[in-house]
Amino acid sequence: MKRIFRCVVILLCSAFLQSAIAGALTNQDVIKLLDAKMPEDVILQAIVSGQNKFDTSPAALIKLREKGATPLILKAMINPAEFANKSSSGKEKNASVNKPAANETSNPEEVMLLVNGAESNMQYIIPQMRTASRAFGFGGVATYASLNNSAAQRRITSTLPEFIVSVPKNAQAPNYLTLASFVVRDNGNREVLVGGGFLSYSSGIHKDRVIPVKTEVLSSQAKARDGFVLYKVTPEKELAKGEYALVLYTGELRVAGFFAQAANSYFDFGVD
Repeated sequence: MKRIFRCVVILLCSAFLQSAIAGALTNQDVIKLLDAKMPEDVILQAIVSGQNKFDTSPAALIKLREKGATPLILKAMINPAEFANKSSSGKEKNASVNKPAANETSNPEEVMLLVNGAESNMQYIIPQMRTASRAFGFGGVATYASLNNSAAQRRITSTLPEFIVSVPKNAQAPNYLTLASFVVRDNGNREVLVGGGFLSYSSGIHKDRVIPVKTEVLSSQAKARDGFVLYKVTPEKELAKGEYALVLYTGELRVAGFFAQAANSYFDFGVD
């Protein structure tokens, strides 16, 4: 049944393209297919099945990548004839279309940000830890995770972003990550309380700064690195304008072979 459905989708897709662009596929047509959430193999079939007029300049390829084009789609657009020849025979076709190449597996040191269907990689930063007394010492001490500058470089307008995270198989996703909101201080940095107390000391991001999220295992684990499981992380409610970070507890859980420093990793962003 799935195979029949996919064939129908391919035929409808091809018919749409032929009638809309008279046999000449363009970058904009590929973007329309990406926006419609067409499967990768359907888009590849459309690229190699007819005539095309692609703009493969660096700027055009970057725009396509931002719209969600996979490396295979970009490769097919750059040289459709060569791609069609390589994927036309049995095992080679299956390897190029159905299985990700080694360099296409997820990098646990990155988080994939999804906004309105567009994917982009996020890189982590290590915060500076600041300890200070509260109420002139009468309120005990507090420890803050401090990020440089008053605003994150990564800016988004979506209030319901999605994140794809590689979680170690020996960890439970809710205990491996936290989405937190940050306060901009007078010193120009963004901070969040990560520990403190008076008679006793407790650690962990303060509950007032924790944003509840939903975590679910991705249906496809084709791009998961060995030893990891891919999860989709989504805020339970829309985010208000402000500064945020998705925190991975890489300093507290063993993540062999990744994350150079024994510290937690902060993937910061701002909502405008």
